[in-house]
Amino acid sequence: MAGHSGHRQRRRALYRRSGGEGWSDAELLELMLFRVIPRGDVFPLAQRLVERFGSLEGVLTAREEALLEEPGVGKKTAAFLTSARDALAGELDGGGSAAPPERPRLPGPHEAGSFLIPFFLSRREEAVYLIGLDGDYRLTGLRLAAQGGGESVSVDMEELVRISEAMCPRYIVAAHNHPSGIALPSAADERATRLLRDALKAAGITLLDHLVVSGDDFVSLRENGVLN
Repeated sequence: MAGHSGHRQRRRALYRRSGGEGWSDAELLELMLFRVIPRGDVFPLAQRLVERFGSLEGVLTAREEALLEEPGVGKKTAAFLTSARDALAGELDGGGSAAPPERPRLPGPHEAGSFLIPFFLSRREEAVYLIGLDGDYRLTGLRLAAQGGGESVSVDMEELVRISEAMCPRYIVAAHNHPSGIALPSAADERATRLLRDALKAAGITLLDHLVVSGDDFVSLRENGVLN
């Protein structure tokens, strides 16, 4: 078990250094599977899934029943992969809601972080995502709110509020990535979080959390006390 733990740490460190440049679909999927399968060597499973469904996109768009046919894929893993598919479909369709009929429920940072990680894995630049949640913490929408070249991105609070309101949420979870760093919030991240909290509050929306993502790791600013 110690060997697998060391492998995971090395893969995460390599991803942080490279930003995923030159990684295969199976390697990116392996990194995603670390989040939902906490122990063991998951690369053979990642390879089999990519070979069966043709690509990482093919895995994320596969039916849950088909995923469950693959040895090593349980209900938790299939649900994780299909929730990423559902959010991706909502982002690409350009409609007012990313929510499928069975909307994912994301009541805390672990669920929200696991849901959002797939959208950052292949990004070389910093990006900001917003997810809207209803009063039961079920998804009402997903939006790529901003993206920039390199290590930083400029955000307009009024634009973030406008995007948030379009998802008709009660709660918003914001997330951005540190493409070649670690998931450690900066002083600027904390200031932006408070500004967004206040701007959303004026619109009648609660900022539930702000996540900082790096590789398959993330940190919750709410858990760090920034939103308390």
